[in-house]
Amino acid sequence: MATNGPAIPATYDELLAAHQALQADYHDLKRQLAYLKRVIFGQKRERFVPSVPEEQMALDALFETAGAKMPGFAESKETITYDRRKPKKGHGRNPIPDDLHREQHVLDVPETEKTCSCCGAPKKHIGDDVTEELEYKPAVFFVNQYVRPKYACPKCPDNGITTAPMPPRPIDKGVAGPGLLSYILVSKYVDHLPLYRLQQMFMRYNIHINRSTMAGWIAELCNPLEAICRAMKETLLSSFLIQADETTLKVLDDTVKDKCVLGYLWPYVGDGKLAVFEFRDSRSHDGPTDFLSTFTDRYLLSDGYAGYNDVVKKQRLTHLMCWAHARRKFFEQKDVAPDFVATVLEHIKELYKVELEAAEGKLGHQARLELRKLKSVPALEKIKSLLENPGKVILPKNKIAEAIAYTLSHWTQLTKFLEDGRLPIDNNLCENTIRPVALGRKNWLFAGSPEGAKRMAIIYSLMATCKLNDINPYEYFYDILPKAASYPAKKIADLTPINWKMSKS
Repeated sequence: MATNGPAIPATYDELLAAHQALQADYHDLKRQLAYLKRVIFGQKRERFVPSVPEEQMALDALFETAGAKMPGFAESKETITYDRRKPKKGHGRNPIPDDLHREQHVLDVPETEKTCSCCGAPKKHIGDDVTEELEYKPAVFFVNQYVRPKYACPKCPDNGITTAPMPPRPIDKGVAGPGLLSYILVSKYVDHLPLYRLQQMFMRYNIHINRSTMAGWIAELCNPLEAICRAMKETLLSSFLIQADETTLKVLDDTVKDKCVLGYLWPYVGDGKLAVFEFRDSRSHDGPTDFLSTFTDRYLLSDGYAGYNDVVKKQRLTHLMCWAHARRKFFEQKDVAPDFVATVLEHIKELYKVELEAAEGKLGHQARLELRKLKSVPALEKIKSLLENPGKVILPKNKIAEAIAYTLSHWTQLTKFLEDGRLPIDNNLCENTIRPVALGRKNWLFAGSPEGAKRMAIIYSLMATCKLNDINPYEYFYDILPKAASYPAKKIADLTPINWKMSKS
């Protein structure tokens, strides 16, 4: 009788092969289940705490931990000195900034209590008890009213009228002032508030500003801001190192009915101080190839995406790859082969300890490079040796095999940071730059048009550069928005965040 089930192995070799195939499928399904459970229920951070080794739980370790004398060994003595920090008085809370406005409320005692009850002499003022509390007032809308007296000669009516010119304004003949416009920009692109929420917030103050009006204001502002971004791009392309990444962005498109198209924002960070975003409608290699067309014979840091290969070859770039990205591939498999992954992560952790030591010691580029040669090189040798000889934990369909293949195939790019102390070991700075985009997507969901996506890239470029240089974005936009539209084109670089900060110092 014919059956529809799988054929029964006829020989031992066939049975063994079927068993191995089923075992591989089992481990693959187990890995997929662990990954899905972590994505749905687990934490998104990549913090890894290794389990306590068994040898630390041995009886000898307990004697050492408790400070007890080990049986059979002579007791030795040593003198230990240390400096103890004296605890500060107070509650340990952060102090209130001194530059905040103080509204003083004097709580004096009644006049009858200012006389001594014993002798009747007037009491002397010997000091004050001062208690401070941090208070908040909701946002206040007000109107800038510009009054310009007009003058005319009564005897010469044809001579015209004399009046003072208007000061520079962000939007010519617009009703919005620089403070309101700056608040809208920061609220949407830093605090991730969609415009419809801002509209609702303003209505609580009886101010009715439609979100389409705010979108129009942003479009008007982006015309002069685009010139500032072009100046930033020129500076960026002269950097020693550029870090690159990309992230998705849903965009409404009139040519596609009832559906968003998928676009990409590409951030480029130069020397850790300057960020420029570019919007592209695809993830093809044309994006970095066009943007970096004048960036030659220098360093490019990215993940392992093949879209960068073309520009690396054309521009003769030294390509570095990101250790955080390689580490992530192993971290995602920590539930499949915990012992092997834990060992790999511990060795990668040694690389980051070296970077932390250099940062805490405020080492210069050359000193950082020497420290890497001393400590990072041995750690890299351990990692490579382990990946080349993983043992029997790696099965054909195991995703750890893919992580190993990725790391070893890009080993040259992953170790290029040993060439210069200025080179970072990962692309985290660039990834942190696009984090506001990821948070914003959860709130405003999509860009209203391809042109809106391009404007988004302009504003994110300025916001990200402000963050990299510890600039308050509201103060920056409040100052430059009135100037940008009429600023001389040859001097527009003066309004980039870095140059703006230097002019204020």
